[in-house]
Parts: sequence; C-alpha cells; structure tokens
Amino acid sequence: MATPKTTAAAIAVAALFLASIAAYLVYDYLSAKEREATSAKMEVQQVVVAAVDIPFGAKLQPVQLKTAGWPKSSLPAGFSADPNALNDRLTIAAIPAGSPVLASSLAPANEGAAGVLSYIIPQGHRAVTVAVNEVVGVAGFIMPDSIVDVVATVNSPYKSAGTDNRISKIILQNIKVLAIGQILDQKEGKPVTVPTVTLDVTPDQAEKLVIASENKVQLILKHTGDKDETKTGGATVATMLGGAPPAAAAERPAAGRVVTRSSGKPSGKEPGIYIEIIKGDKRTREEFR
Repeated sequence: MATPKTTAAAIAVAALFLASIAAYLVYDYLSAKEREATSAKMEVQQVVVAAVDIPFGAKLQPVQLKTAGWPKSSLPAGFSADPNALNDRLTIAAIPAGSPVLASSLAPANEGAAGVLSYIIPQGHRAVTVAVNEVVGVAGFIMPDSIVDVVATVNSPYKSAGTDNRISKIILQNIKVLAIGQILDQKEGKPVTVPTVTLDVTPDQAEKLVIASENKVQLILKHTGDKDETKTGGATVATMLGGAPPAAAAERPAAGRVVTRSSGKPSGKEPGIYIEIIKGDKRTREEFR
C-alpha cells in the first residue's frame, strides 16, 4: 500500500513531466512561428534598379538597368520587374545607382523630351526661354540649376533731347536656370554655348522678362548660395561717367530749362500755375492764378 510520501512523490514526478511536455510544445510552437517569419522575410522579388547613376532627363537604356532581389515584405510602390519594359523611358528625377527605378521617377511612356521640363517647374511658376549669345550666356558657364540675375538695357521714358536715353537696370534677381538649349542636366560642368536659356520665374517676373527680351538682356551669374537681393538705381551713360543717378536726373531738368507745373493750392482756393526757371544753381518762380 502506497504511503503518503510515495503518493506525493509520484504526483510531483507526473507534474514535472507534464510541465516539461507543455514547455516543449510552447517552444516548438514559437520556433515554428519564428521559422515562418524568417522564411517570409527571405522571400524576394526581382526589382529593376539603376546599374549606374542615372541623371534627370535621361532616356533609359539597357546598360543603365539591372535586377536585384528585394524583400517581398518591403517592396517599394511603383517598382518594375522587367528592365525591357523601361527602355527609352525618360527620367523626371535623378536615380542613384542601386536604387529601384520607380514609376514616380519616370515620365509617362509616350512622353517626349520636350514634355519633361513641365515636371520640374515649381507649382505656380512658369518657364520662360530667352535668346542668348556667348556673351549673354556668360561664355557658356551658365548651367541648369545656376542662379542668375537679369539685366535689361532699355530706352528711359525720361527722354531729353540730345542725350543718350539708354538705362541699364537689374530687373530680376535670384532666378534659377531650368535648361540651357535643350539640356536639362549638365553634370560635367563644361562650358556649353547654346542659343537659348530657360528660366524659372513667377507670372509677374515672366511679364517683365518678356518685355525686356524685346530689348537687350544680359544674364549675371551668381554664387549658388548667394540669395541676397541688391537694390540699384540703374546705370546710364551719364552715371557711368560719374554723373547724377538716373532717378535724380529724371526729376531734375537741364540748366536753363523752363518747367511749367501745377502748384496745387498755394494760397487761394483755386489751383495755381507757376513757371520755374532754373539757371545753374539759381531758381526763380512766378505764379499765375
């Protein structure tokens, strides 16, 4: 007959056995789940990636593309699995080597090179093209993404008989170059002489640039990091030779000229007219009511 001690020992052994079985089952279950998760992570999909650095505006060629295994658990949106399907597609963003070639980096399949420019114009801005020569284009050193100021040389509205009425004035500052000729990306940095330059401007700036283009326009190349704007009064032949600033010259009549002006309400109720005679540094004035 079993004693209380032997019964307790048997129960303890049985409990330990059952606990061992339960622990093993839990361990086996967790191990299976871990193996499943590892297996899922190891499943890969072939994705088209850039074999080399691909610049903006490039037409994709087979030599620029390759496939690479990509975890199925983290496939990027818009990926492609077939390099041949991307032949001759135009890029609208630079693609670093090793990065997946995504739909968001490509123009529509039937989009021509001329349409690519529309993808890089900032919202609310416009692209305006101006004709340039080697001098206006800063000897070919203006490149896409260069920052320029625009100087226009026009005839001053303040005309004086017998004088040169031309005035040169910076009309636009900190303007980004979108393209030179039909080149949207110039990584080599070599001087390129082109017949046109396309600029990124606001609608208001576009209006000024278009009317300025009917006269003489000059581009001034700036340091990329220089965003300061400079206020200038413009330059005329007179100021170039050390004369008065254009603003002062426009307001001041030449010596010996007679100027007739309205004097507003000098003393009475009715507006008056006066004649101002300037001779050298002396002025005389006569009023008529």
